Amino acid sequence: MPLVDYLIARDGLPSRQGQAYDYVLAGDGLYLTAENRYLEVRVPVATVPVRGLVPIYPCCTLRAGRLPSGLWDGIVAAARLWNFCGNEVLLAVTFEKPSGYRLLLPRQVVSPESILYRTPPKAVLQIHSHRNYPARFSPTDDADEQGLCLYGVLGRLDTDRPEVALRVGAYGHFLPVPWDSVFTGDRGAFRDASFGPIDEKEPTEVGDGLQN
Repeated sequence: MPLVDYLIARDGLPSRQGQAYDYVLAGDGLYLTAENRYLEVRVPVATVPVRGLVPIYPCCTLRAGRLPSGLWDGIVAAARLWNFCGNEVLLAVTFEKPSGYRLLLPRQVVSPESILYRTPPKAVLQIHSHRNYPARFSPTDDADEQGLCLYGVLGRLDTDRPEVALRVGAYGHFLPVPWDSVFTGDRGAFRDASFGPIDEKEPTEVGDGLQN
């Protein structure tokens, strides 16, 4: 079995072949397909119609189900606390049977605009704060978030309309995902920055994000 394979969706989604991931050419473009214990994903690499092939559509499936709302509450509380102290913070959610999902605060060195950290093993979600800046993934985030994992960023924590953005990453390719496809419950005052209404008054500067 090759590490990476190259497939064509002639009659539907082909079976996985690569040990790490596959590239699949389909009627709606080129995809990277991958899976691990926690996620099964199809992430677009290039969107273009290809005649004669069937579409396979983007996909992100959490194999153990959505994350409970209590974890979201813990993420928000921690981000607000560290923001009050003047720093960004990284949090991770892991999954282990039989206890299920668990929220962790990995060892890290924090500052107002960056975080030095080691990627948590077995992470289903890594989410960090951009403090009072918009919830947007920075170029540093793109360079750091190279695994098969859900990633998130919280922003505008000093306002009554804070933001969250979530995406699934598959080895350097990314697919935005709605908050309510990842968590159960209510996100509260947070606006989904990727899928909610556009706020034209947002500031444009963002912090440096994460650093390994």
